[in-house]
Amino acid sequence: PYVWTDLLETDFLHLDDIAKDTDWQRQNYSVAPEAARGPFGIRFVSDNVKLNRINNPMNWTGPGELGGDPGLQLTVGAGVTPDGFTRSAQLNSARQDMLWGSYRALLKLPSVSGTCSAFFWYFNDSQEIDMELLSSQFNRNNNTFLINLVHQSPQSAAQGFSVVGKDYNIASLPFDPTSGFHEYRIDYLPDKILFYGDGEAIGIMNSTVSPQPGHLILTQWSNGDAGWSAGPPLEPAVLSVGYVKAYFNSSNPVRQADASRRCNNPVEAGAICDIEDYKTSINITNPAINDLPVPGLNSVFFYNQPNMTTNQTVYGSAGNPETQPHVWYLLVGGLVVSIGKLVSIGELLLI
Repeated sequence: PYVWTDLLETDFLHLDDIAKDTDWQRQNYSVAPEAARGPFGIRFVSDNVKLNRINNPMNWTGPGELGGDPGLQLTVGAGVTPDGFTRSAQLNSARQDMLWGSYRALLKLPSVSGTCSAFFWYFNDSQEIDMELLSSQFNRNNNTFLINLVHQSPQSAAQGFSVVGKDYNIASLPFDPTSGFHEYRIDYLPDKILFYGDGEAIGIMNSTVSPQPGHLILTQWSNGDAGWSAGPPLEPAVLSVGYVKAYFNSSNPVRQADASRRCNNPVEAGAICDIEDYKTSINITNPAINDLPVPGLNSVFFYNQPNMTTNQTVYGSAGNPETQPHVWYLLVGGLVVSIGKLVSIGELLLI
């Protein structure tokens, strides 16, 4: 078992305003064609990162308020701009102190060909762990859907990156990533890296990265490279994000000291919480669409469980999100106390 001391959980299905969520940062920057290694440049724009929330917090089936798939939508626009750039989307976690951990994202991939969708842990270009999905590699005719598992390290950088079988593997997903929401998971451990799709192991690599702190990135982009993203897409391509769950150890000395001080007896009852593996969504009946079965996306979050995120910082909104300011919550036992600043350290979590 591994013990994590910090968490970051975001329910994008019901989040009301991504611009005010201090856990995440929408990106605005451009990558020239030469640097992007494709015929077109990439322009990441914050307007291409939008929420399509489910208004009712008790509803986990959608659709979103704007119709279609609920959640956070990362969109790659059709074609290119007059100056030769695609309009793409990227979201970075604000926290930069993530070390070993279990990192999970619930995603629904676009069926439109010509983009790269990715979920990854990142420190720099030679220290990153990626799960990358190329929509051009989805073949419904023979029911094969590939995923690229990448572990960039100083060693791989010295070899020119992407040595197949060593720091780069192609795996088959046990599901169609465009047919619904599925969980993609990276377990970054001191000696190995494990990759999962819907809780099923799909890849393993040796961990050769020195323990530098990193952050999480969700992105969808295209640069027209026929050997990778292909495209650009002929119509807008939307990557939908249902949630991100991150359970990890922090590089922040203050958070480390707080965890040691608070959890001085890990065997004490209630000191450690088990992290559940992903459970495939069950079909439920939705009268709104003539009693057709739809997947229920309801998921367990520690932040809304009594006494499981003591002294963690949890982002939420008070009352009606249209009229109330956003606040942070400090959860103490079953009592919810509204506070106006960040509070450090959290529950020990065990997997």
